[in-house]
Amino acid sequence: MSDWPTIHLAPAPRVVLTGEPPPLSDAIAARVRSQWLSATAERPELYDGRIFTATDITPETITGFWCPYSRAMTQMREPTLYAELALRPLAVTALLLCPEGAVLGRRSNRAIYQPGLWQGVPAGSVESRSGESNVDLPEQLRAEFLEELGLDARALTIGRARVACEHPDTHIIDIAFEAHTTLSFSDLEALWRQRGNEEYEALRLVPPGAFTEVAQDETVLPTTVAMLHALRS
Repeated sequence: MSDWPTIHLAPAPRVVLTGEPPPLSDAIAARVRSQWLSATAERPELYDGRIFTATDITPETITGFWCPYSRAMTQMREPTLYAELALRPLAVTALLLCPEGAVLGRRSNRAIYQPGLWQGVPAGSVESRSGESNVDLPEQLRAEFLEELGLDARALTIGRARVACEHPDTHIIDIAFEAHTTLSFSDLEALWRQRGNEEYEALRLVPPGAFTEVAQDETVLPTTVAMLHALRS
C-alpha cells in the first residue's frame, strides 16, 4: 500500500468553518441520488447527515464546511467525481495505547471504506451529531470510542493530534490523535465484545517492540503506520 500525503500537526489544531458546500450540477446531483439509493438498498441504516469536508489544512488550522454525507459517499464510490465534487471529508482516528502496547482493529468486510484492513482504533467521519456548527475533534473522537469500543471518557485520555493523512483516491483525510487508557488489552477486548458496534471484526495488540515490524505490514492503513512511526520517534 502506497504512502498517503501526510502533514504533521500541532498538538491541538483549530477547525474553522468557511461557508456552505457549492451547488451541484444536474448531472452530478443525479449521480448522488443514484448512488445513495443503491447504498441505502444495501444498508438501510445509512443516514444522510452532515459531515465536515476540508478546504485547507495547515499544522495549526483546518478550514472547511459541512456537507451531506451522500455527496461524500458518492465520491468514495466513484473517485473520478472528485474533479466535480472536490470533497476532502474529514475523519478522526487514534492510536490507542494500553499498558501492553497499541490496539489495532480489523475493519469489517462489510465496511464501505477500507474493508478488511487493520487500523488504529477508533475511526469515523467528523459529523454534526446534534445539529451543531462548531467542530470539537477530541469530542468527536470520544464519541467514536464509545460507539465502536464501548469505551467511555472515564477510562480514556485523548492526547495530542499527530498527523493528517489523505487517501490519494477518495481524498478522505484522517486526523490522528494519540490516546491512552489504563485498561488492559484483555479488558478492552471484553468491553468491545460486550458494548462495541460491528465496525471491527477483531482487535489486535501490538507491543512497543513490534511497532517497526507492524508498520511494514501491507494490511495496516498508512495513517496507522504514520502514527506508529511518530510514537517511536
